[in-house]
Amino acid sequence: MEPVQYSYEDFSRFPTFVLWIMGYDMLGISKTRIRRMLFRLYRFLCLSSHSVCVGLMIFRMIEAKTIDNVSLIMRYATLVTYVINSDTKYATVLQRVAIQSLYSKLADLYPKTTLDRIYHRVNDHYWSKPFVYLVIIYIGSSIMVVIGPIITSTISYYTHHGFAYMHCYPYFLFDPEKHSFWIYIVIYTLEWLHSTQMVISNIGADIWLLYFQIQINLHFRGIIRSLQDHRPSVENDEEDRKFLSKIVDKQVYLVRLQKDLNGIFGGSLLLSLLTTAAVICTVAVYTLIQGPTLEGFTYVIFIATSVMQVYLVCYYGQQVLDLSAEVAHAVYNHDFHNASIAYKKYLLIIIIRAQQPVELSAMGYLPISLDTFKQLMSVTYRVITMLRQMIQ
Repeated sequence: MEPVQYSYEDFSRFPTFVLWIMGYDMLGISKTRIRRMLFRLYRFLCLSSHSVCVGLMIFRMIEAKTIDNVSLIMRYATLVTYVINSDTKYATVLQRVAIQSLYSKLADLYPKTTLDRIYHRVNDHYWSKPFVYLVIIYIGSSIMVVIGPIITSTISYYTHHGFAYMHCYPYFLFDPEKHSFWIYIVIYTLEWLHSTQMVISNIGADIWLLYFQIQINLHFRGIIRSLQDHRPSVENDEEDRKFLSKIVDKQVYLVRLQKDLNGIFGGSLLLSLLTTAAVICTVAVYTLIQGPTLEGFTYVIFIATSVMQVYLVCYYGQQVLDLSAEVAHAVYNHDFHNASIAYKKYLLIIIIRAQQPVELSAMGYLPISLDTFKQLMSVTYRVITMLRQMIQ
């Protein structure tokens, strides 16, 4: 018995849910008025807290009095690059009209019947458990960065008989002898909402990017499989040419959809790749300086998941490159010997179109592929080594 085949809406539930965590309803599917109001209120609180924290961070950097050691310099460098990365991705997901338009176009293209979904093997493209766990670990490690100080303060309360009043971000200055306990609660709430805004913007935009790329890759695989399975003949020339005409139209349409995808996410891809590399560098150096602490451990997990985040974007970018080129191989290798001359001319059109690879690109300048990932990690490692030598 065949397992239940996932629908198009099943694919979108995961990326939609991730953005819900910061109160952003990408597809506008909240039906009740109260729920919509709660989403808007929560989103306002996240954005307000983020604005307050970023403003205070900039003030501390201009003031420069509290940044008095290498560890804090690296910490601020991490925060600045991560803020730039997250805000860039948040600006990307704000393109709701363009994203909803692409969502609708791919919904129309998605296999409708169970047999068609089985043929396209849609379940093979569904979010895998390791990927979902990776997102959970990424969000969890980011949460631990925020709640780590209060855990350390609680441990300090039992071991040293005094609550340490530690918190996550260095630009909030709290003195328990001068300030009220409620000030500490307000600071921690601001830090929590600020972190939620940054972390979910960062991972949420990439999940939506992967969602669209997976859908496009699914249809390229469908084209390849259809060509491989088709057996043309002179007797069925009219039906064969209709079949190829649909393939050509779908190939052209997928190229157009990929351009739409690049238009939405390409602008932030280049900057996010650079800032992610910078975040990995500064976090790695900061962790080496801090040594084996709870904060250092959570940062190590954060670095690992951040590297995997970049890898997955590059991996699916590599997939669309390979699949669009493989269409030409599928045409050449399928059994066309008994087909008519007209049918073979159609094949040439497909092969010619497949010569220009379809790619996920950053503003049309940088194709996103596994080679991009390799180069990025190579540069990142060299920068980490250089920074470590300079500090020592």
